[in-house]
Amino acid sequence: MVKFLYLSRVSSVGQNSSRQIESFRQHGYLASDNVFIDKCTGNTPFFERPEAVKLFEVATSQPKDVSVTVVIDSIDRLGRNLLDILSTIEVFTKNSINLKSLKEGFETLLPTGGVNPMSQILIGILGTLAEFERTRIRERQAEGIAIGKVQGKFKGRKVGSIQSTQRLLERYPIVVNKLKKGLSVRDVGEITGNSTTTIMKVRKALAL
Repeated sequence: MVKFLYLSRVSSVGQNSSRQIESFRQHGYLASDNVFIDKCTGNTPFFERPEAVKLFEVATSQPKDVSVTVVIDSIDRLGRNLLDILSTIEVFTKNSINLKSLKEGFETLLPTGGVNPMSQILIGILGTLAEFERTRIRERQAEGIAIGKVQGKFKGRKVGSIQSTQRLLERYPIVVNKLKKGLSVRDVGEITGNSTTTIMKVRKALAL
């Protein structure tokens, strides 16, 4: 079994990771080469964080017969956005990566490699909350657009405006990496959890 520790410093610039490291030590985990520490805002999606991307690459490159566990101090270290946390857990599970959260006291996979029923209950609750959050976001967006139109402030998306190629590639570093290695769109989708449409856009941007 291979274990990786993931820490993130997501508040003020002056915040350090000592509390998280102490939490790992209290649970029997010591600092080693398998520690990945990101220094970013909590609003940054997990797979847009430099160290998180490195962690995922190393974790998925392990031999198939080696079980992999990523240990975090608490689930909010994956991001403060519920939708992003849920998406990250799903990608980990698809890639047979066990996620262990010390504060919440759960693991997503069983020692046998199967999905942990208790974690599925938690993920189900998260999914319900995420859907509620999606609905609220859509409602607020609709209300904002309606008010903007009345006030003459909302004119819609500028005709011909598209996401820059550089920004697109920066948003999906793992997809870029897998495509450059020659993996098919389908394989990349299974590994990363991204849609075929997104992967095709990235591949087009890379001119592969």
